[in-house]
Amino acid sequence: MAQSTRIEPSILHKLAKHLPENGSDRWAAIRQKSMQQLNSTQFPHKKIEEWRFTDLRPIRRTEFSHINDAGTYKASDIEKYFIPESDRSRLVFINGRYNETYSSIGGLGKGVTVGNLSAFSDDEYVKKYLNNLVNYEDDVFTHYNGLMFEDGVYIHLEEGAKAEAPIQVLNLYTGSEKPFIANPRMLVVAEEDADVTIIEDHIGLADNTYMTIPVCEVKVKQRAHIHHVRIQRDSENAFHVSRPIAYVEKNSEYHSYTITLGAKLSRNEPRVVQEDEEVDFTLDGLVLIDGEQVADTHSVMDHRFSHAESHQLHKVVVNGKAHSIFNGKIFVQRDAQKIDSFQENRNLLLSIDGLVNTKPQLEIFADDVLCSHGATVGQLDPEEVFYLQSRGMTEEKAKEVLTYAFALETIENVKVESVHKLLIDEVYRYTKANSKPKVTA
Repeated sequence: MAQSTRIEPSILHKLAKHLPENGSDRWAAIRQKSMQQLNSTQFPHKKIEEWRFTDLRPIRRTEFSHINDAGTYKASDIEKYFIPESDRSRLVFINGRYNETYSSIGGLGKGVTVGNLSAFSDDEYVKKYLNNLVNYEDDVFTHYNGLMFEDGVYIHLEEGAKAEAPIQVLNLYTGSEKPFIANPRMLVVAEEDADVTIIEDHIGLADNTYMTIPVCEVKVKQRAHIHHVRIQRDSENAFHVSRPIAYVEKNSEYHSYTITLGAKLSRNEPRVVQEDEEVDFTLDGLVLIDGEQVADTHSVMDHRFSHAESHQLHKVVVNGKAHSIFNGKIFVQRDAQKIDSFQENRNLLLSIDGLVNTKPQLEIFADDVLCSHGATVGQLDPEEVFYLQSRGMTEEKAKEVLTYAFALETIENVKVESVHKLLIDEVYRYTKANSKPKVTA
């Protein structure tokens, strides 16, 4: 007789006993399903292949609680993160809870519905897709989010609708004496021929410890187009575990750009699933880490039908004792012919104490495909540094310029002007602060 696997209680299992009061009945079916999944799912550890480079003991050792209020903050703490293009297309969430005061919606044109999930719990698309697009097997974090989320973002575009402005989803996390967990949620449904740009931002307002577990579900129907920028600027004492997944139908496009700057430990698992022929999608990323930060990206590009193009350029700059992990998978299922897929992970080490683990993967079960992958890990080229010095730059300035140029490539396709400038400024801030190698004892 087979023995049942004992699920070791973790901080998430313990906290799951205390369901949020707001919206418990509204999401009862989702909570019930998530509770069953959580109770049968083990908390990950380094003996599991997908987690062998990521040490989750800092999460295990932290005594998290459910935050009972929105913390302390001033209006200026929030307003400085508003992007001007989204003056009437902005949703603000503080510690996972919708804040109507700082949100501003209604300037997106005909056929575009934007709001918080709780206000649309009876919507046919919310009932059809919410928690049904998530496909993260045996993932304790996804199940916990499904059990504990209180509210979230809902974006729906009718057939042919085009959002007149980028939608800013601003997730803010306040200072708190006790570590807490927030569970942001987002559902995006773009009908045929729709078009939208989404700027999803995660920002820590203080340097406290917290964990955020964002789950994002995206449905891109025929000939629709979604441009999705995700910026992670959490507190450097925070933990960030994100689960964004998109399903793309015939002749549709989904382009995702993830910028990782903050968090003590982050684990991002973007997935794109092809649901028909003639699709185009992107999963680019930029990681800039320092000190003892850990940034882990596990991505999946799942090609299930013929005729598709996909692209992934994941660039990483590591300084101090920081640690980057990358595991990118390209799946080409049987009979999915004429696939053109590119994946590359480029890593730049600025210190001798930094660490990079990279594992690009191809799993191809069709024969008429053009797929490539690769990874590089290296330091700044001494000849290039010397060349810039010969043109009058100091060694520090030469290294700053070369690091800056290395990092910029992945943000070139960000369309929103203010966000593009913001990211350039963030790259400049990082490269200027880290142009000198940091050697630690």
